[in-house]
Amino acid sequence: MAYSEPAVVTVESVFPVAESNYIGVAKPTGVAQTSTSGVMAFSDPDILSVAFSGFREPTFFDDLYFKIHFTPGKVDLGNVLSAQTQEIRVWNAFLSDKTMSSYLEPSAQGINVTEPVSTPYVMTALEELSYTVTVSTDGPPQFSEQIVWTIEGVEYAVPVTGQRVVVWPFGPNWDQPLNESLEWKTDIVTSYDGTEERRSLRSKPRRRINYRLTLHGNELNQFQNLLFGWQDRQYAMPVWQDKALIADMVAAGETVIPVATAVRSFFKGGLAILIKDTYTFEVFEIAEVHGDSLVTVEPLEFTWNARTRLYPVNLGTLPSSIPTQRLTSKVMIGQIEFMADPVKTDPFIPGEPAVESLDGYELVYRKPNWSSPVGYDMESDSVLLDYESGAVQKVQKPAFPRQTRRVRWLLKSKADIASFRAFLGRMKGRYTPAYVPTWFGDFEVTGVSGLGSFAITVRRSQYGSMVGVATTQFAVLIRMRDGRKIVRKITGVSSPDQESEMLNIDEQLPFEVNPTNTLMVSLIHLCRLAQDGVTINYQSDSVSTVEMTMVTVKA
Repeated sequence: MAYSEPAVVTVESVFPVAESNYIGVAKPTGVAQTSTSGVMAFSDPDILSVAFSGFREPTFFDDLYFKIHFTPGKVDLGNVLSAQTQEIRVWNAFLSDKTMSSYLEPSAQGINVTEPVSTPYVMTALEELSYTVTVSTDGPPQFSEQIVWTIEGVEYAVPVTGQRVVVWPFGPNWDQPLNESLEWKTDIVTSYDGTEERRSLRSKPRRRINYRLTLHGNELNQFQNLLFGWQDRQYAMPVWQDKALIADMVAAGETVIPVATAVRSFFKGGLAILIKDTYTFEVFEIAEVHGDSLVTVEPLEFTWNARTRLYPVNLGTLPSSIPTQRLTSKVMIGQIEFMADPVKTDPFIPGEPAVESLDGYELVYRKPNWSSPVGYDMESDSVLLDYESGAVQKVQKPAFPRQTRRVRWLLKSKADIASFRAFLGRMKGRYTPAYVPTWFGDFEVTGVSGLGSFAITVRRSQYGSMVGVATTQFAVLIRMRDGRKIVRKITGVSSPDQESEMLNIDEQLPFEVNPTNTLMVSLIHLCRLAQDGVTINYQSDSVSTVEMTMVTVKA
């Protein structure tokens, strides 16, 4: 029986015995017989053939054959930053000829298909045809088209989708800082006694980049035209603060780019750009990221010399209004802000664990930059009863006074910036608190506390009577002049005399503490960020400052 499509087949029975349990009209008449001489003799039985109808049981053979196969079944080109080519193979998996009566390619601008045959065309059994789809950068920003074949009266369609992205080649002038904002989102419910319940609403922060640019001559015309034709669409924006220089020349056709990738926001599946000027660049997709190289998905189209600039690329959009100023007829300054795509962008948050913790919360040892003042506010949580006549009453809630600090930090290297970004990733905006020293001289050591002591004698400041063991500040950082430091919890406060107070601590001292060898004793507050957004101000691509506001919370 030959394989084909009919559902009904004819089978001949070889057991036509004439009994009620068999199909047929007679028993076989030819049987093996033994002669009187002992020689075995055979004769053919009389077989009666009986035809009946049935169905062929499907097998694994049917999973592959008796179909028209399209590989791939969908062409999703993703972000089209340069001309893209994709092959579609059409295979006639029938064991018989099939007629392709018509073929229809997309009519959208910028999509061309090279067809191997013209219709009508008879595809022989098991024949395969190859179609080449080419998508250029010219055309609408987004496209969703179909290539349609009609074979034996049945229509088959392969979707072709993607979005065109234009490179934004204008970098910052660095006369002012480039500002990068990372924005989480947190929902906070605060109880009457000040206890907070926090819920993080974003799995990763949104990224904004804001900078000032200066353009001259023909760059102005290019700038205006890019905005005129593409402002409401996505651009491919280099991450200017993550500049790297390739170590050696890279020839066209190669897939490995020698470059130091550490502490820069390259990631597998992301984009990067090699750029010389606003017209000379090449964008590629990253297949692998190594410490000393990047591997591209497709071979490079052009040759690039050593020390060519290389940047990670984010997809982003510009605001609806972009302010610019013409200083002369050929010089312009402007302020640019990009909002990176919240889904396709990796905001570069290294997954580093906390170095030290206290009671399950990270302990932050980063010192403030005293080049600018540290703001410090006290906010009482109370309710004012005032009916605008007669007495006024202020009712204090059982919560604690909130202490708010505005600190400025200096990040001196790319590694320091990456470490700080990891810290932000652990904080997740307002979601996670951490223990942060005030870096103030909150206590002045006046007595000698020997090795193994469980108390520190400090100058009286009414800490015991006004504060005691508070839920927001019950630990101290003791810094010694030789660089040693220890953290201890305050378990109680007593007043041995009118001039001093004694801080009882949870663990014994590992060394003697006295007024001479002690540099500073600072309180440690349990704090969270006051806002979900943090802005890093890049003074250059490797030095930045950060200003953050922190507020105390209950442990």
